[in-house]
Amino acid sequence: MAENNNVAEDCAAHSLTKLRLLCHALLGQATRAGIPLDHLMDIYLTTAYGKLDVRGGEEYRELAACANSANKPCRWRRWVAGAMVVLALSFVFNSYSDILIRLKNDFITSKCIVRNNYFVMEATRPRTRCERVCRGVSGPADLSANISRAEFEEWAYLSRPLLVRRGAAHWLALDKFSVAFFRSVYDSIEGSYDAVADDCQFLPFRTEFVDLRAALAMHPARAARLPGTPHWYFGWSNCSPGVSTILRQLAPRPAFLPLHSESSALDWIFMGSEGPGAAWHLDYVQRPSWQAQISGTKTWHFRPVPECQQVCQPFNVTVNKGDIIFVDTNQWYHMTYIHEGELSITIGSEYD
Repeated sequence: MAENNNVAEDCAAHSLTKLRLLCHALLGQATRAGIPLDHLMDIYLTTAYGKLDVRGGEEYRELAACANSANKPCRWRRWVAGAMVVLALSFVFNSYSDILIRLKNDFITSKCIVRNNYFVMEATRPRTRCERVCRGVSGPADLSANISRAEFEEWAYLSRPLLVRRGAAHWLALDKFSVAFFRSVYDSIEGSYDAVADDCQFLPFRTEFVDLRAALAMHPARAARLPGTPHWYFGWSNCSPGVSTILRQLAPRPAFLPLHSESSALDWIFMGSEGPGAAWHLDYVQRPSWQAQISGTKTWHFRPVPECQQVCQPFNVTVNKGDIIFVDTNQWYHMTYIHEGELSITIGSEYD
């Protein structure tokens, strides 16, 4: 779903995939901090083989020989080795606090990364078919709110961003959704917070919140975005059937989605104050998604994946209250920014 699996903004390079960039950047920081590369190799070998005495043995010689090879199996192994070093560093070198705090925050504490096997997914991401997905695309296709199912189906699976202006303009959610509303709903349904914590995801983004309960219980002044209160932006997926029933009464499945398409059982909610939203990232999902802007104004920035950058171009689109954006977030790097004015609240899901 859009806006999950985030990495720092400087990690969305034009010429490297996310895994390669992150490994490269973090290993570079480790080197500048004085951690010898030989020591990093020891960490990898310890993690991979459970011992250090393989240095100089067959495994080490094989890895060293692979280092300068151009064949695909060797390239795969080098990046797996890099990933293992990154992970091992987070547990072994706690004395290198600046590097390791970032490492822990970006990779270890994210439930999404661990549960979804982040490194394997990035390393095995299918290459995007640039001619089909993004060649000649300079913005989203603007579609009418009165579009029929048959008309929308012609666009629904092209993997290019779509924007249905005022597609959610008559939803009851536009008058209901707020921090206080979500808190009252989750407080009133037993086990709803636990369902998010145990079976779904909470994404703190640039906040200190550790879970959805803490986020929705923020001080009223901060929720109201009064002057002097810190910026906040977070999101979560909902796994509580009771909450889902309430949400879908107020924010129904878009009526123009193809009749035969199935929506995900998960609702995703993102909300926050003026300022940065999600950082540059790809999502690792198999289906396109929709996201309705319930309140506020949000700008999406899109950038083609590395293999498409010679034939495709970046662009931006601003989504206003009542609009619905459709994105294949596995095909486009994207980031978001919240504009001054109303609190930004969105709800969305995946479809096939």
